[in-house]
Amino acid sequence: MTKSLLSALICLGIGFTWQALTVHYNRDGNWNALFLTGSRFPVPPALASEKLYVFPDSAGYDGQMYHYIAHDPLMRHGFAKFIDSPRLRYRRILLPASAFLMALGQQAAIDKCFIACNLLFLFLGAWWVARYFVLSGLSAFWAVLFVAVPAAVTSLDRLTVDLALTSLAMGFAYYAKIEARWKLYAVLVAAGLCRETGIILIVAYCLSRLLQHRYTQTVFYSTAVLPTVVWYLYVNSRTEAILGSWFRVPFSGIATWAMHPFPYQYSAAVNALILGLEYLSMAGVVLACVLAVLMLFRNPFGPLEIAAALFTGLAVCFNEGFYQDALGGGRVLSPLLIFLILANAANLSVVWCLPLLMVAMRTWLQLLSPFLSIAKSILHRGS
Repeated sequence: MTKSLLSALICLGIGFTWQALTVHYNRDGNWNALFLTGSRFPVPPALASEKLYVFPDSAGYDGQMYHYIAHDPLMRHGFAKFIDSPRLRYRRILLPASAFLMALGQQAAIDKCFIACNLLFLFLGAWWVARYFVLSGLSAFWAVLFVAVPAAVTSLDRLTVDLALTSLAMGFAYYAKIEARWKLYAVLVAAGLCRETGIILIVAYCLSRLLQHRYTQTVFYSTAVLPTVVWYLYVNSRTEAILGSWFRVPFSGIATWAMHPFPYQYSAAVNALILGLEYLSMAGVVLACVLAVLMLFRNPFGPLEIAAALFTGLAVCFNEGFYQDALGGGRVLSPLLIFLILANAANLSVVWCLPLLMVAMRTWLQLLSPFLSIAKSILHRGS
């Protein structure tokens, strides 16, 4: 227990240190720059007093939308009209609402609480991984590496909701393993409210119970989706329909992306490096899908195996636009990549770790520039 706690605290410390360094050296000491607010979206006038760090000539990133939601979680103050897709974004209410509640609704404290809640999920994710590893006969200290998975790296750098969902997926794995009924139920409820992909965890566990003829448990755990259903109905009553779709015929999105990757405008050498890692990342996603199917054949009743297979269904149906986002595949599919490791932790071999490593390398490259900037500034001060 002590080693698990220490591992989670070290993971938390690394995550916070990265944020503190990048804010200090790369973002003028302004912590709200972590939301990555872009100039192409107007900022709500109510946030003028925050003096938001706005990136010029930029569309920003998802974190700016969840930032606005945290200030207006029930859509009572008009923030929704400043969000790119209100119905989609507001469905992912858990992290923004957690920040609002931690701040007791005090607008001035919400940004700090948002960052704190995100870090709390980092701690919890590492804690659950450590406990799972211990039960599987591995060292708890391997959980420190949770800070380097794509969802964690992306969410620490730009405050998306993917770290929260991936951490809850780790809680799902741990509590399913020890059959902690009410803790598992709480994690499933939270997962559905965190991100729509969190519903996969509810479906996976219910299918696992159903296939083992545990009908009472199936009915019980299926009710974990009810808070999400109620919240979606509330959001739908106040927002316009979502335009477009992230999904295509299976494998068509992957094939289209492979033939027409994103055209980067750097030097030939840099472009070659980026595209090489992007193709490696896509190969990692495909390998993860193959391994997930193999796992399901080996153990068709396991909740992790079923969840991994369901994530595989998403992965092969995402459109090419999803994969053109350098951080998209890695952060959204992080639960799948880690489930491969956890489900085989008792007899772990390198093949189960390969997909995570292959996908993560593209995510890590995204942080190379800010990392070098930090290193250069520290060395310059030292001299």
